Amino acid sequence: MRIDRILIVDDDDELRRMLVDYLTSQGYTALGMRSVQQAQEALHTDSFDLVLSDLRLQDGNGLDFLRQVKQVAPKTYGILMTGYATMDTAVEAIRIGLFDYLIKPILPAQLDLVLQRLESIRQLQSENSYLRQQQHTDSGGGGVVWGRSGLMQDILEMVKKVAQTHATVLIQGESGTGKEVVAHAIMRHSARHHMPFVKVNCAAVPDTLLESEFFGHEKGAFTGAVQRREGRFETANGGTLLLDEIAEIPLSLQVKLLRVLQEREFERVGGNKTIRVDVRLIASTNRDLQEAVRQGQFREDLFYRLNVIPINLPPLRLRGTDLDDLVEFFVAHFARKHGKVIQGVTPRGMDRLRAYRWPGNVRELQNTLERAVIMTGQEGPVEVPEFALPEKNGFGALNVADTLPTVDEMERKLIGCMLLQTNHNKTRAAQKLGISLRTLRNKLRIYRSDGLDTTRPEMWVG
Repeated sequence: MRIDRILIVDDDDELRRMLVDYLTSQGYTALGMRSVQQAQEALHTDSFDLVLSDLRLQDGNGLDFLRQVKQVAPKTYGILMTGYATMDTAVEAIRIGLFDYLIKPILPAQLDLVLQRLESIRQLQSENSYLRQQQHTDSGGGGVVWGRSGLMQDILEMVKKVAQTHATVLIQGESGTGKEVVAHAIMRHSARHHMPFVKVNCAAVPDTLLESEFFGHEKGAFTGAVQRREGRFETANGGTLLLDEIAEIPLSLQVKLLRVLQEREFERVGGNKTIRVDVRLIASTNRDLQEAVRQGQFREDLFYRLNVIPINLPPLRLRGTDLDDLVEFFVAHFARKHGKVIQGVTPRGMDRLRAYRWPGNVRELQNTLERAVIMTGQEGPVEVPEFALPEKNGFGALNVADTLPTVDEMERKLIGCMLLQTNHNKTRAAQKLGISLRTLRNKLRIYRSDGLDTTRPEMWVG
């Protein structure tokens, strides 16, 4: 990250002018001052990335001045220049957080080296800050999706790879598994991260208005169209468009969506001008689109256009120890939000959380833990009361025997999820499961004899 504005403070007129001229020739904005007073006035009216100050000035001490700079502008870097080097001065410069300590005479090559090192460090700090922000954003707000389980780590790696392309992505998974969060993560890791990210919930828009929502309309196109309106494809031009619950799009509109995916062009409702767009499309659904195709509810050609990169999110009940990580994160998050001092969850509460099957997945866990934190006093740990977790019929205590599947069921679901994550690559699935390919094939043969369609594991992992 490049340094831009530099303030040089030195009462040696010749050296000060030399430094200003050289830095200006290198593309920096450099300003020279001969006294502490002048420099303080400059800092009061402007901001600087770096201050270069001599140690001995006519009206003050350079170390004292740079100490003041660090106090009032902690993000401004300081470098001390001196022809009177002592160990005490060097130690004090380090102690107050100066970036470097230069011995006069200062050569251009010496200054170049220091500035290059400073810019490299600023770039690393900026990237670290961005990653921390993304980790918080990916983990909070819309719900945490990442975890230490192999399933979720594979998905995270896929997200990073897919993000670098412009390919269409289809995210499938039960409600509450974090499909929108994955879409946001793809956008943030992509080259389009600085461009618009637009979302349409296809299930929330009436069928009669969905075409206008997608493509916009001209004035007078229908009753109530009092002015021209851009659609979501135009709004997302250059960026990313998320079509959530895409299975709910009526067949009459699916053919028009297919054209946009193929040709990258459309017309507004009531218009005849062809509009071209460059949009990266991400679609998500909690339904089985292949089954919808078989039932004639979804166009097969559109399904294949959408299913370029499939990402299948596992339900929370199959994510193993991820539950503990999510609980820890959400409890801390909601404790901060509601101003409480919380020390985790009681052992009895964790037993209840682990025993529950979480049909609402991460979203349900998030809501449950926020209620539990709210009901806890100012200090923890959090207790999860029995009524916080709904039974099949109303609210009450959970029967662990009713909520835990058998070992065979868990094994079948784990194998099914791994086949989905590896896009039906049996060799890779076996490696990730820690079993031989022969063992996996034997398991699948048994499943087929039990009446399962092993070509569609998405139908038996729930």
